[in-house]
Amino acid sequence: MPIEDIFLATQEIAKYHPRFVRNRDFADGEEAVKAKQKTYLPAANPADDHETYLSHLFRTRFFPAATKTLQGWVGLIKRKPDQLNTSSAIITTLCQLLTPDYLTSEELTEWVIRETLITNFTGLLVDHPSKDGFTGLSAANAIEQGYRPYVAGYTGESILELRPGLVGGKRQLVRVRLLEDEGNTVRELMVNSGVYQVRLWHRENDQIVASPIHTPLVNGKALGEIPFVLVSTSDKLSPQPSLLQHVVDLNLQLYIQQGLLSNVHYTLSAPIPTIRGIAPRKDNDGNYVLDDEGNLQFPEFPVAPGSLWLFESKDTIAEYLEFKGQGAATLENSVKEIKDELRIAGHSIVAPDKPAPEAPETQMIYRAAEMAILASFARTISGKVERALKLFARWADPAAEADLAFAVNQDFVPQSLTPQAIAAIQGLWQAGAITHEQLLFCLRDGEVLSPALDVQAEIEATKVEAADRPTAGLL
Repeated sequence: MPIEDIFLATQEIAKYHPRFVRNRDFADGEEAVKAKQKTYLPAANPADDHETYLSHLFRTRFFPAATKTLQGWVGLIKRKPDQLNTSSAIITTLCQLLTPDYLTSEELTEWVIRETLITNFTGLLVDHPSKDGFTGLSAANAIEQGYRPYVAGYTGESILELRPGLVGGKRQLVRVRLLEDEGNTVRELMVNSGVYQVRLWHRENDQIVASPIHTPLVNGKALGEIPFVLVSTSDKLSPQPSLLQHVVDLNLQLYIQQGLLSNVHYTLSAPIPTIRGIAPRKDNDGNYVLDDEGNLQFPEFPVAPGSLWLFESKDTIAEYLEFKGQGAATLENSVKEIKDELRIAGHSIVAPDKPAPEAPETQMIYRAAEMAILASFARTISGKVERALKLFARWADPAAEADLAFAVNQDFVPQSLTPQAIAAIQGLWQAGAITHEQLLFCLRDGEVLSPALDVQAEIEATKVEAADRPTAGLL
């Protein structure tokens, strides 16, 4: 590969970049979409000047279907806290500052969910800084100074290359290129002779300079794989359609139709005055008045309440040109049809305020489809983040890698446990089948207790209360 191409995405990935931009614009909402002007909203009339187009752009309504759907899906998945099961106090502590910029694991997963819904092509890289960049390190101040493992997130636009290969008879990534530092650095990750290595490429004074190849070590040993996890609903190493993509496409079509409908309404509400049979202007000598380009000049007639038009010729005809708007109904039906399609694509999240009457069975199908899609997506996110956290554990606490488990919420419908379920869980606890901690988790996640409940603090408070409670004989 030529050195100048090191900063470019592969053709297979680059061809999806326009799609990433479109999905991201519509996810960001009206301001981002309207800032692109004719990219998304054509002019009402190709002959319109820029000022006329801006007026048309301002008048056109924008329905934030993609934004609303994205916020709804993220909100449903993050409705309950993530579940991180680990016996390691070190990992629990470090998950409160998991990324290079000190995001918690909860904040990182929310970012991963949103990005993956938009592009379906998100990356997680696990790394540990070298001691060379630190002075005065000690066991007490290492975390404060940033000498710790971390999980860095990469957007779809930042992933330039993912190349698979065989290592030890297994198919895995052998080369990854990631764009960093606002496009001024490329991190090249490689597996050479079964050893994971890193090289950085920088732009310096209009030149591309490569740093020496570095071999990261885990407990003094080199890794045999690239600690990078691609977060996608597909097993392919190239971008695939995202969950939000169809909503975005429909949102764009709705926006275009709204533009046409807006122009029809504007035309209907503003009749055009027309004058026929008017003579060109003449000067005092009876000569026709011409402009700088030699065109004839005509008298100006102001359009305002109280204006009076006087014509020299009796053949002059003045009237208003009014449009009947026969096509408005067709456009309105088209807008309604697209909104109905959006409702199916976004399910109840983008349902109209007054939906058409539907059979309960139809509503149940929509709801079941929505839950199934989100559950599948949530399982994917859980598995990918768990994989990244297991790689993270190799640096943070190798002994904890085997039993570490992670999952995001898959309970999307608020519904408290029934009294029968509560009694059954309490019976399991009393029988010693589950711990006090598990009992409280079940009651909290079952929405019987507050979602803000600190389970460990509640257990300690219960012990104190039990110790302070007088015995029956002293009452």
